[in-house]
Amino acid sequence: MIYVAVVAVVSVLFRVLFNFEYYGKDIIDSYKTNGRPYIVCPNHVSAIDPVFVVVARGRGRKLTVMAKEELFKIKILGWFFGKLGAIPVARGTGDKGVLDQTINDLKSGAGALIFPEGTRGDGNNMGKLKSGAFAIAAQTGADIIPVRIIYHTEDGNMKLFCKVTVVFGKPLRIEDTQLDSGSRQKIRETKTLMEESYAQMLEEYK
Repeated sequence: MIYVAVVAVVSVLFRVLFNFEYYGKDIIDSYKTNGRPYIVCPNHVSAIDPVFVVVARGRGRKLTVMAKEELFKIKILGWFFGKLGAIPVARGTGDKGVLDQTINDLKSGAGALIFPEGTRGDGNNMGKLKSGAFAIAAQTGADIIPVRIIYHTEDGNMKLFCKVTVVFGKPLRIEDTQLDSGSRQKIRETKTLMEESYAQMLEEYK
């Protein structure tokens, strides 16, 4: 109940603070009813990226959001992100507790949000994709949904009152990626598909 209320309030607030739009809603909506585990994988530009994705997704079972622990150091922000489904991840420690929770949530049919770059990029320039999200998909049989967050500013970084676009891309289904085979080659191939999807969404919607 609190989650629904927080999402509703934030949705109104963000539409005041930003010119906010999103596309591919039918893609993410289908996962609210089809019972398939899924990992939402956005590019990462700003600390508030997860909020845009959660708001664009709208109502539904709470997403498990893996977020760096620095976001939780300010108590009110920590409470806020926690209510949106975020769990703190200690960078560079291989946080097994968070990993286990995310895997269990996915196996129960929930969705997760993981930034495959692992850290923030610079505007429209994405960093190298790490293997964490793909390894979790392999363990859980989750589909991967690439998501492109676009800040329509001169340098591609977030600024107050700017136009923001969130695009949900075509899912990479587990039976197509074959990530559950545990093959490193399949991870490399899936990363390539993700990179192509990110580039296409940026080109189409920027």
